[in-house]
Amino acid sequence: MKNEIRIGMAGYSGIGRVHALGYRTIPIIYPGGIRPVLQRVGTSRQETADTARQEAGFLHADGDVHQLAVSPDIDVVDITLPNQLHLPVIREALEAGKAVYCEKPLAGTISEALEIAELAAKSSASFGMVFQYRFLPAIIRAKQILDEGLIGRIFTYRAEYLHSGYHNPDRPLSWRMQKEQGGSGALGDLGSHVLDLVRYLLGDFESVQGLLHTFINSRPLVEDRSRYGTVTVDDVSWVHGRMANGAVGSIECSRFATGTLDDLKIVIHGEYGALKFDLMEPGYLYFYDDTKGAKTYGGDRGWQRLECMQNYPGAKTPPPRAPIGWERSHAESQYQFLRAVSEGRQPSPGIEDGLKVQYILDAIERSADADGQWTKVP
Repeated sequence: MKNEIRIGMAGYSGIGRVHALGYRTIPIIYPGGIRPVLQRVGTSRQETADTARQEAGFLHADGDVHQLAVSPDIDVVDITLPNQLHLPVIREALEAGKAVYCEKPLAGTISEALEIAELAAKSSASFGMVFQYRFLPAIIRAKQILDEGLIGRIFTYRAEYLHSGYHNPDRPLSWRMQKEQGGSGALGDLGSHVLDLVRYLLGDFESVQGLLHTFINSRPLVEDRSRYGTVTVDDVSWVHGRMANGAVGSIECSRFATGTLDDLKIVIHGEYGALKFDLMEPGYLYFYDDTKGAKTYGGDRGWQRLECMQNYPGAKTPPPRAPIGWERSHAESQYQFLRAVSEGRQPSPGIEDGLKVQYILDAIERSADADGQWTKVP
């Protein structure tokens, strides 16, 4: 086992800062074990790389992400680049024998995702995906309840991931609003997270029905606000999903949900009970046990609020009773990935999870292009 693991981060902006924070906290959360070293950061320009190095405390800065990927002094390449840039850097990293930790979605297109999967299959290096919501204690508890069969056969589910901010027509055009760079809009940006959560909790999708809509079709350019460019992705997506286990449900993802912040919710209805989770109340999981009966009016049935907080086995800080923050699930995701790297095994979530979510995204887009026709997920 290797305890000191040298990190090379490809790209650095909002999510790069979150990853850097996570790596820095791991030795404090889990003392005496894995010790990530922020070895290198690579961006498109030396100026921005130097700024990232100074801000996060990386030892070296490269004005070329391709130079970083093959550097002999790193063990892991952390991909925080725009989606269309994942493939070339991942190819270089895997061919150089580096482990990869990749932000969602896996790629901009299904063809790129398949090529990444082929590269990963030829490599013995660990390949992890950033689906950090799996690592909230409330979601871990929900998975236990489902695996133990406590709510029995699953009938239906509803999930949503809602953001605001894009409803401002003066918000400038970015790579997240262009299909040729981001792959898809709200569907890939937010949907990849919620689709993975549904898969993680309920199993594979069998088929999907998709509807995608764009409300604002052109936006001002960053370099010249008097000129406009075309928005080529969805602002909102709606999905009906049939699962391999027979459950059916609906998913909505929006960047136009005025009044929301980071509203990720999931409700699951089963034969013996139900579960519900809200990211705005991340320390709790709600559980309805329908087996308690109703000998008197209402009986003992009712929604229980299960305390989950920060119950991570082996973590020294923060204490399990402490309220959980959004960044903690990122740190846990990174820690579990680095443990797999240290032990020379494949992590979970890994390349298979990234590819399966990409298959679902592609099926939803094909369904939407066919006016909502039900489409099989490979």
